[in-house]
Amino acid sequence: MDTQMICHFEVTNFDDWQTAFNADEESRRDAGLSVLQIWRDADSTTHAFALLNVNDRKRADAWITRSNALSSDDASTVTSASHYFIKTA
Repeated sequence: MDTQMICHFEVTNFDDWQTAFNADEESRRDAGLSVLQIWRDADSTTHAFALLNVNDRKRADAWITRSNALSSDDASTVTSASHYFIKTA
């Protein structure tokens, strides 16, 4: 059964965040992550959500740690983030 990850990002501005997120594709790919879907809050430009497919949980955990530590990965657009590993019930 595939594992996926839902990410919630509080951001300074959705469009700026999405540009930075897209530019970080290589690090996600290296972490065994692939983007399945991106959402924005319908009522706010400061919330972004991503659904990612997880091919390697250990590498995905390392990506989260790295992303949380390096604001350069998101061009300083993320003010906080939450990540949840999920499986289809």
